[in-house]
Amino acid sequence: MESQNNPLSKHFRQPSIYIQLPSKGLFTPPGIIDFDNGEELAVYPMTARDDMTMNTPDALMNGQATVDVIKSCVPGIKDPWQLPMMDLDSIMIAIRIASYGENMDMEVNVPSVNKKMSFTTDLRQALDAIDRSPFKEYVQLEPQLTVRVRPTTYRQTTNIALRTFEEQRMVTQLSQKDDMNPQQKSDYYSRIFQNMTNLTMENMINAIVSINSEGTEVSDANHIKEFVDNMDSKHAQMIKDHIDAQNSGG
Repeated sequence: MESQNNPLSKHFRQPSIYIQLPSKGLFTPPGIIDFDNGEELAVYPMTARDDMTMNTPDALMNGQATVDVIKSCVPGIKDPWQLPMMDLDSIMIAIRIASYGENMDMEVNVPSVNKKMSFTTDLRQALDAIDRSPFKEYVQLEPQLTVRVRPTTYRQTTNIALRTFEEQRMVTQLSQKDDMNPQQKSDYYSRIFQNMTNLTMENMINAIVSINSEGTEVSDANHIKEFVDNMDSKHAQMIKDHIDAQNSGG
């Protein structure tokens, strides 16, 4: 109500562009995305608060800064944590275009000559070039065994990244410890690597929606976990490769 009465409201930011999500919103729970125009979402420029948020290292590390800026600039997305990773690049490029224009100056170091070079990239072309192939939900392990998977969400990816970072930090700290004997270090390393293995398996379990075995659809989480814990390495690699390939879309 205050905004309607504010004589400055006509100067408030307006949508700069509209985008379509590579996922088309097919993998988010109901109520997460409210499309503004069919399958399109309005994208607003960043506010001064958003700009400062994106320069807060701790908030960037845990993903909260990205979530806050998406909610501010793409109000049609109610819970960015639930977004499939395939949508993130499109959204962030669109926010950059809406806030600072289509061109972005970049500087790279050319390794062979050790020389810095500057160039300007057209973000519209980058946005248009994003792979929008449909996410393939099914991976065929055997003629009578099919696994249905879902895209990894931003929350899952962020949690995995944070846990991976923590494990890597522990490895670094362990290598610098002088008060532990070789056996203690070996045991500690084993626990860290076991944690990393468990993290990979958790990610796979979370990605599986159901498994069809000889016409029987299994979606019970406990049954799926038991299957993942007991399947052979060939099937595990097939599922992992499929999930990684599909998540790289967008």
